[in-house]
Amino acid sequence: MGVEPGRSRDSVQSIPESFLPPPQCSPDLLFSLPELNYPLRLNAAVEFLDRPIARGWGDRTVYLFGERRISYRDLAGDVNRLGNALAGLGIRPGDRVLLRIPDRPEHAVCILALLKIGAVAVPTFTLLRAADIAYREADAEAIALIADARFLDEVEKARPSFGFVRHCIAIGETGRAGYHDYDALLAAAGSSLTPAPTRRDDVALLLYTSGSTGEPKGCCESHSDLLAIADGFCNYQLPLRAQDVIAGQPPLAFSMGVGFFLSYPLRFGVPAVLMEEKKPEAMLRAIERHRVTILGAVPTYYNMLALAAESVRADVSSLRDLRSAGEALSPAVAARVLERLGSPIRDSMGSTESLHIISSSRHGDPVREGSCGRPIPGFEIVVRDPDTFAEMPRGRPGLLTFRGPTGTKYWRKPDVQAKSVRGGWSMLQDSVRMDEEGYLYYIGRQDDMIVTAGYNVAPTEVEAVLARHPAVLECACIPAPDPDGERSQVVKAWIVLREGFAASGELANEIQTFFKQHGAPHMYPRVIGFASSLPKTPTGKIRRSELRTQGLTG
Repeated sequence: MGVEPGRSRDSVQSIPESFLPPPQCSPDLLFSLPELNYPLRLNAAVEFLDRPIARGWGDRTVYLFGERRISYRDLAGDVNRLGNALAGLGIRPGDRVLLRIPDRPEHAVCILALLKIGAVAVPTFTLLRAADIAYREADAEAIALIADARFLDEVEKARPSFGFVRHCIAIGETGRAGYHDYDALLAAAGSSLTPAPTRRDDVALLLYTSGSTGEPKGCCESHSDLLAIADGFCNYQLPLRAQDVIAGQPPLAFSMGVGFFLSYPLRFGVPAVLMEEKKPEAMLRAIERHRVTILGAVPTYYNMLALAAESVRADVSSLRDLRSAGEALSPAVAARVLERLGSPIRDSMGSTESLHIISSSRHGDPVREGSCGRPIPGFEIVVRDPDTFAEMPRGRPGLLTFRGPTGTKYWRKPDVQAKSVRGGWSMLQDSVRMDEEGYLYYIGRQDDMIVTAGYNVAPTEVEAVLARHPAVLECACIPAPDPDGERSQVVKAWIVLREGFAASGELANEIQTFFKQHGAPHMYPRVIGFASSLPKTPTGKIRRSELRTQGLTG
């Protein structure tokens, strides 16, 4: 199909133009693979449900949840009934609906029902507090909210500030006034639903960035985006087999979770394990029980999973492919996971802005230590000078820019949008380098770089060395004032210790000595702090901005 400007405006959705990215700074969309040759009229829910059922997949299992096995036909029935119920409440194409649901089948039902009637699903993390919910309600101008009854306390705190929500729906027993009952709505609705005639570039999901660097931004994910992240990745990087089973840590409200628990299983008929409780011990047992073959998680979770495997006896020999994304993967964590789980992690690069993974390694290819692989077929990645936008020579660090079937499309943020797309290329605020063979290496976020004694130091490179010390469970580095007054700032490392180690000045000196032996001198962490935990986003990323502004005690 070639390159197309970001979005046309001939849409059934009633979304104000000012809420969408301005045409002059929208990303160019590149549809270079035959699998991405989507028709102009496209509804992702139809592609995920109706077409597979028409192909004879109706009885295939797409979700495993506790003792339940949910087939395409089961899922489609609930989707159609909920879609009819929501339309009966007055929800129209383009309307936004907040979701506050853990990873259970009802979450997928809600997303797909909204897509089918042309509305916009706004999944949120169940860990969010009242202020976070109120912010999203106002920013999205959501007219309805669907929540698991067990997570209504924060909703109730936020409701007095709601200015747009007209309908609240509760899943499960609530005993509260002012909520429609989810099961009652489904029971009263018909099981046949005509899909809205949406376009491929109409907004399907509004996913908010995790807020690790400030105020969350809504990212517009289109109907074609939801298909493209599976059609490129699964056809070329990770071909799925009939016996595959998918599981992992990312929730459905996280862009990585959208791929693993919505697009992959529904597009290719491979079951995914939905879990409300994803503690590492529970995940290890789920891998054994369901013979999981494909696993996705952020590096912090993989580290916890490997440590849990030291004490939890579980057969994880079914695993054949482990994918990591969301933050830097240290060699120490990769080695620990390989030893404990028996399979290498394939690190990946992605973002909420791209919806999913844009760079990774092909299944079966050797894993290169420290590399995020090569661009996913269908995507182009160019490393550029952040000032001139010129392409950097191979091996030199620079700003990551990309284009492909997805791109950066911010909701109601024209100023941010203008700074994030240039010449049709989406710009992520990540420093990377690309070697002569096209392999990508993550250095760090542009705004996380530490300047000390004239050197630019990437926190991730310091952390990779520190993570190899036997006392270090996890760590994060930030800039700090130089206690000796010789430099404008120095590297400070906040460290969470493994069980059996106690914080002390002697241990701090030992860790610093270890770094001197294994790390570059200009990256030396001159200040060490110990903490019981590090602040994280709901998706498991470390909040460096919080470390910088608030600090820790310990």
